[in-house]
Amino acid sequence: MKIKNRNIVVSLILSIVTCGIYSIYWVICMAREAVSVKEDGDDGILEIILMIFLPFLGFFFAEKKLFEGCQKKGIPHTDNSIIYLILGLVGLGIVNFCLLQNDLNKLANE
Repeated sequence: MKIKNRNIVVSLILSIVTCGIYSIYWVICMAREAVSVKEDGDDGILEIILMIFLPFLGFFFAEKKLFEGCQKKGIPHTDNSIIYLILGLVGLGIVNFCLLQNDLNKLANE
C-alpha cells in the first residue's frame, strides 16, 4: 500500500490548465491507491474505467474498497461512498476528486 501525498489545489489547477488531461492521470492514481488499501494485487481497472466514463460509480466503488481495506487493517475511516454517489449525480464530481484525495492524503501521512 504505497499512497502518495498530493496537493489538492495544485492538482485542481493542473487539471484546469491541461483541459482535463491531468485529471485522467489523477483519477488513475487515486483509483489504484484507493483499491490497494483493500488488496495489494488489485490494480483498480474497473474503478479507473468507471471513474473516467461514469465518475459517480467509479468514486462510489473506490471508496467502498478504501473503507473495507481500512476496516480490515484497523485504520479509522468513515464510509463516504453515498456522498460520492450523490455529489456525482448532482454534477459536483470535482468535489469527489478533492474528498478522495483528502482521504488518501490522511492515509499517506500515517
